[in-house]
Amino acid sequence: MKLKVLFILLAGLCLFVACSNTTDNGGLDIDDGNDNPDGDSGYDGSSIWIDHSDRLLSSLSDSELDKAKQLLHIAYNHTSHGSQLITGMDSLEEFPSFFDLYSWGSSDNSSSLHLLDGGIPGIADLSQGDRIDENGVTPWVTHTRAFLDDPDNEDINVIVWSWCSINGHVAKRYVDNLEILVAEYPHIQFVFMTGHSEGQGEDLTEDSVHYNNELIRQHCIDNNRILFDFADIESYDPDGDYFWDLDMADNLDYDGGNWAVEWIAENPNDQLTQLTTGNGVDGYDGCQGTAHSDSPQEANLNGILKGIAAWNLWVALAENL
Repeated sequence: MKLKVLFILLAGLCLFVACSNTTDNGGLDIDDGNDNPDGDSGYDGSSIWIDHSDRLLSSLSDSELDKAKQLLHIAYNHTSHGSQLITGMDSLEEFPSFFDLYSWGSSDNSSSLHLLDGGIPGIADLSQGDRIDENGVTPWVTHTRAFLDDPDNEDINVIVWSWCSINGHVAKRYVDNLEILVAEYPHIQFVFMTGHSEGQGEDLTEDSVHYNNELIRQHCIDNNRILFDFADIESYDPDGDYFWDLDMADNLDYDGGNWAVEWIAENPNDQLTQLTTGNGVDGYDGCQGTAHSDSPQEANLNGILKGIAAWNLWVALAENL
């Protein structure tokens, strides 16, 4: 798993640098790598990058899943878009042939993943907390401190905060404030996250969706951080075709159609299709209610892929311990 994560990070860095040499960066300070003649990327074992290449259940072994259940204690705060991970994880847990392989819950026991869904009180998500409070930090930093300093939460070793809309927010403030927590709680694995699509494509206007996502990605590259690339995960169909640059919306509509509808029509017998629609599966009605991505029904594939990517994240985090 560590080798896989390292390979993905290095490949992603090469691709990002190549793109930044040919595309207007909208004022972003993109490192072209020229100040590193030895070619050492600086990545270490703590760096994890989860993106569209991490949406395969076949990459997860039973022993890796069990290790995540035994070792991880997660607090995840989000609103509707961030719930796509939870909807996908619920569907994996409910799929009959998986039995309890992808079980999770708020109870701390080794038979299921320990995840407190919305467990940090005080503020719901990053978008609502994108300001500076009376403590000189963002409210979600203040509430995360209070949560982690509570002896009742001493077992928590993973913190994840999700965006609602990232458009118009200040990603630099986000990464700077998350770094405060990283420094103060070195035993906790903090997961950085990009924001969902909003039909803007690759527009790099300052504080736009793509601008903010690119800033977060570059920060994670520069500082060897853990990233769940929410935007990248929904940008590609399972065959690897890219749609973000086609003004893709959060239900996977794009200029020309809906990539989930098209992919499922072309792959009616695939397990991802069964997970999404429930067709041909006794006792399972498919993935339902993926926030902002449940119409048409096929768009729930977004939730399935986010759920699979989430489990890839949990496995990678457990490997770090």
